Amino acid sequence: MNTVLLPSGSRPALALLALALATAAVQPVVVQPVAGQRPVPSTGLEIMQEVDLRSRGWGDMEAELRMEIHDDGDLRLRVLDVKLLEAEDGDRTLLVLKEPRDLTGTAFLSIRRPGGDRAGWMSLPSQRRPRRIGDARGSDAFLGSHLTYADLDPPSLDGYDFRVVSEEEIAGAAGVVVERTVAGRESGPRELVWVDTRDFLVHRVEFYGADGALDRSLVIDSYQTVAGFPRPARLEMRQAEGTGRTVLEWRDIQIDVGLSERDFDPGRLGG
Repeated sequence: MNTVLLPSGSRPALALLALALATAAVQPVVVQPVAGQRPVPSTGLEIMQEVDLRSRGWGDMEAELRMEIHDDGDLRLRVLDVKLLEAEDGDRTLLVLKEPRDLTGTAFLSIRRPGGDRAGWMSLPSQRRPRRIGDARGSDAFLGSHLTYADLDPPSLDGYDFRVVSEEEIAGAAGVVVERTVAGRESGPRELVWVDTRDFLVHRVEFYGADGALDRSLVIDSYQTVAGFPRPARLEMRQAEGTGRTVLEWRDIQIDVGLSERDFDPGRLGG
């Protein structure tokens, strides 16, 4: 098992993860590297590091995110402007609601520091100052969807153990299922992540609670390539019980638009 300690400088990986343990030990996937190339990732940690490496380097990004919330036959729509920034002192995510009209201007800011520490703020149009979002709210539903506030954070490799639990075909290519658990814990929530080992893209994530029961599943239906970077185009978060689901569609993605840390200053939220 590979452990990444919290003090390490490893940078965030993919969106929407969390995990715990499994029973039988599984041998790493063995892939022979091509002469002259760096070794092909084979262990759970190496595979997730490769996913992280290939998903990074775009610097900053703007996009529109359309969120459809389906519950018991009802449909609610949320449309958000999204800004993202990769930075040495912490990746930033800023979401500002455009629709519905009664929520227009509501903003959420998240900063994930190296080592995994998180800071979050929320600003409402009726408030003069943003307020902090504590870690205790991390599991609360975001805007009535099937996502949580914690799902908005740029996830981190720090402080987690990873191991390959199975090999299977994923999206027409060879792939693996990687389990992620909190480092040093023998029980607790866990995640299973489906990764194809051709392009090292994530196609599915299953979230399990501390009781071992499946809670939610995230399915990434499609990717789009923007300025040479693969970005998720359509995702769906499904509740394990019932028919509740939230569909996310990324639109009008623009990379390297010149954003800076100033654009993610909590003091400017709502301004």
